[in-house]
Amino acid sequence: MTRQWIGRMLLVSVLFLVGGLAVAQDSLRLTYNPMPFNVPSMVEREQQLLAQEGVTPEYSQFLAGHAMTEAMAAGQLDLAPVMGGTSAIVSAAGGRDIRILQVYSRAPEAFALVSRPGAFALEQLAGASIALPVGTEVHYLLARILEEQGLTMDDVNVVNLMVPDAVAAVRGGQVDAAMVVEPVLSRMTQAGHLEVVRDGRDLIAGVTVSVVRTDLVGSAEVEAFQAAHAKALDWMEEHPDEAVALAAEAADLPVPLAEKLFAAYSFDPALDAAVLLDLQQAADFLYEVGLIRQAVDILELLAVQQVSASENRETAWGSRSYVTAHNAATSTITIRRSRHGCTGFSIR
Repeated sequence: MTRQWIGRMLLVSVLFLVGGLAVAQDSLRLTYNPMPFNVPSMVEREQQLLAQEGVTPEYSQFLAGHAMTEAMAAGQLDLAPVMGGTSAIVSAAGGRDIRILQVYSRAPEAFALVSRPGAFALEQLAGASIALPVGTEVHYLLARILEEQGLTMDDVNVVNLMVPDAVAAVRGGQVDAAMVVEPVLSRMTQAGHLEVVRDGRDLIAGVTVSVVRTDLVGSAEVEAFQAAHAKALDWMEEHPDEAVALAAEAADLPVPLAEKLFAAYSFDPALDAAVLLDLQQAADFLYEVGLIRQAVDILELLAVQQVSASENRETAWGSRSYVTAHNAATSTITIRRSRHGCTGFSIR
């Protein structure tokens, strides 16, 4: 009798443990950051869309991309729905085993060079002191602005400060200008504290991306996330006023400002030629200025090798020219880079 009882208890214990493992496999540890303007994440969490897909979300908040990928490396985080493109590049170059799942947002005008009203102009860039967080999207944007003006990073003095400190420095006169992002950008300009000297339109794609641990690519949990994300985007398109109201409350923004940002942001998740080209150019910039020691091939970072149909594109960055070619039959893309007139190499 005692042996039967012990046997039953062991069987129950095994079933409990197996059941526990099944539950654990149906959970997903992901970041939740409403800022700067991450509306799909707000909608997904508010409406519990991931839970509706049969996956229990476990949310964490991180302030920087490198902290997210460190948590992934430590096995404490599975997926970051939104991460700066340059942060993903820097982490990959540093050996983090991550993949870009899809685009999260695009908003080139959400990144800008600013100054005190009337105190600075593009013609004064040479020799200027510029505050910015090094190795980020705005660092890359500054390089593009300088290129547009016939200058290079060697022509300015970069002061490495996070955006809030950069804003304080330019307002206090410690630097000539600063690189800032939304929603700080609109808050400061609408209050009359700062003015935009040049934003990212026609210079960068202003991309954030969703990043996942490589070992989870293709898993049911990640596919559930993508399904929930798609439902969030559909709801935002069908209920724009409600989406704006939700964003205003979650990000503590005035409704008019939330409306402005909602119009400026695109949340199209497609990985197309424009995005891949921008990310590759950003990766090359980070490598050439010594911020990463390992050159990064953007197409090697994609979770899936199929990309969205798009027009071929041609552009230049510094001494390099870039041409993309989309193969409709295979849904693959090639990026050819050439330098000083010599063909470089093709990527896939």
